[in-house]
Amino acid sequence: MKAVYQTKYGKSDVLQYGEQTSPVLKANEIRIKNYASSVNPRDWMIRSGRYQLQFLVPSFPLILGSDFAGEVIETGAKVKGFKPGDKVFGMKNPSEGLATYCDEVVAQAKNMAFIPKEISYTEAAGVPLCSLTAWQALVKKAGLKQGMKVLIIGASGGVGSFAVQIAKALGGEVTAVCSQKNSAMVSNLGATKVIDYHQQDFLQSEDCFDIIFDTIGRHNLSKCSVIMNPGGTYVSTIPSPNNLKAMASTQIKSLFIKTCKKAKVVMVKSDANDLQEIGKLILAGSIKPVTDQVFPLRHASQAHDHSRSLRAKGKIILEIQ
Repeated sequence: MKAVYQTKYGKSDVLQYGEQTSPVLKANEIRIKNYASSVNPRDWMIRSGRYQLQFLVPSFPLILGSDFAGEVIETGAKVKGFKPGDKVFGMKNPSEGLATYCDEVVAQAKNMAFIPKEISYTEAAGVPLCSLTAWQALVKKAGLKQGMKVLIIGASGGVGSFAVQIAKALGGEVTAVCSQKNSAMVSNLGATKVIDYHQQDFLQSEDCFDIIFDTIGRHNLSKCSVIMNPGGTYVSTIPSPNNLKAMASTQIKSLFIKTCKKAKVVMVKSDANDLQEIGKLILAGSIKPVTDQVFPLRHASQAHDHSRSLRAKGKIILEIQ
């Protein structure tokens, strides 16, 4: 199969394009013809050897990539509910082998769902990891309910753009933190208020929030508690020692003190049920994938450099077929 792979850690120039061995299909897995993948920040962290969970990363030759969108071409003996020709999408974590920067992907059936009819393979490839991160942070970690006030830090990025839409769709009142040049985009996605971090420190906001979702990971509960309502939740995408310690301590305190402000860390999990719920919102028009730029697979190194610039608005897609 054609793939982008690496045989050592380093900068984007370690990525190579060429032939790699097709993956073996297990009984609980599905083989798909992969039409598109996407670039996520953890891709270039893994590529450089600086990912926090690097010990879970497969050995060399390493094929990166978490998101996939394609057509089922073969199902394992124990797979039910899928057949050749079905259009599916999903994600793979490092412990699940990654390997979606290629034209043939094998993944567990429990980790994929049918692509909503409203979107293309290219759009679908940008959905799984980022939307699942946002969904699991807001719904599963923070317990988002209608009427809650939600602050999204990094609202114009891949995770942030989905978080704004999910929070809005589920009845939250959304304040977005991003640069002024992206304010119109996040407002169109559903943000009621936008804070330009170049002009204003959101920690000085007059508003207080029930949920603060930090998609960038540069803050923590201690900093953000000044603008959190009693019983509020701060969720970070970064499993730093500080965040993990705060999560453990506040989890215990919250059992005894209902007004305790809590810290959570979201570590995205492959979950077909969550992806199906997101798919329903896409079909309802409540969520629209936001694509920043599309690169051919062989130009994955350029896509990585663009992602590292942190200037992308929405998702960076790798077109494979």
